[in-house]
Amino acid sequence: MDLILDIGNFRVKGALFEEERVVDLFSIPPEMERLRDLLSRAPITNTLISSVNKSVEEDTQTLFSSLNIPFNLLDFSSLKVRLDVDEPEQVGHDRIANIYGALFHFPYNDCIVVDIGTAVTFDYIGSNGSYLGGAIYPGIDIGAQALHEYTSLLPKVEAVKPPSPVAKTTETHIQSGLYWGLLGAIERIAFEMRTLSKTPSDVKIIATGGAIKNPNLPDLSRELSDLVDLIDPALTLVGIHEIMKEKKQDV
Repeated sequence: MDLILDIGNFRVKGALFEEERVVDLFSIPPEMERLRDLLSRAPITNTLISSVNKSVEEDTQTLFSSLNIPFNLLDFSSLKVRLDVDEPEQVGHDRIANIYGALFHFPYNDCIVVDIGTAVTFDYIGSNGSYLGGAIYPGIDIGAQALHEYTSLLPKVEAVKPPSPVAKTTETHIQSGLYWGLLGAIERIAFEMRTLSKTPSDVKIIATGGAIKNPNLPDLSRELSDLVDLIDPALTLVGIHEIMKEKKQDV
């Protein structure tokens, strides 16, 4: 089986693949004993590690070596996808992986990837495999923090869906604006991006990101399904797996 690891600042996300199929997903704190237990679930023949956390990356390499599990570190400087933007070196690794994930799902369509996390990123991918640019919007937690810090009277609220869009308290007023504002921003930004295509109706929109499985936002996926063509919480890991396959072909 192929193992994909995405080491972030606070979480280690992973997926096991049997050919094209995801057979296991996990997201854990960067604790080596927990990772060791997960690695015992299935025989691993290939591993590709993407990392933005040097310390955890080094501990992970030590663990893999002790278990005799083969691994490679992902080098984003030698990929085939074309970054058609003014500052290609500034495109984040997660966004590059999402490009590959989008092309896996819809290889013949222009795609818009909406990654909903601390920030909400929008990425436009051409059907020829080029990354054409995107947008960044503040996430719901950032919005809640900013309203509290930059006003004298508004409280810090939990970023949850309010009981009604027509709110009755200051707290739920803020929650309504944040929740429905997020969905409204996704709808409008994706609409404007679609207009750049010669065939807007053929553009596929994919949603991913940590907020999709946030237990505080249980209705988000259902309401997103009215705005997007596909919801794939594992899109980044799927994209890294596609990069693994690309590199295997180059050997």
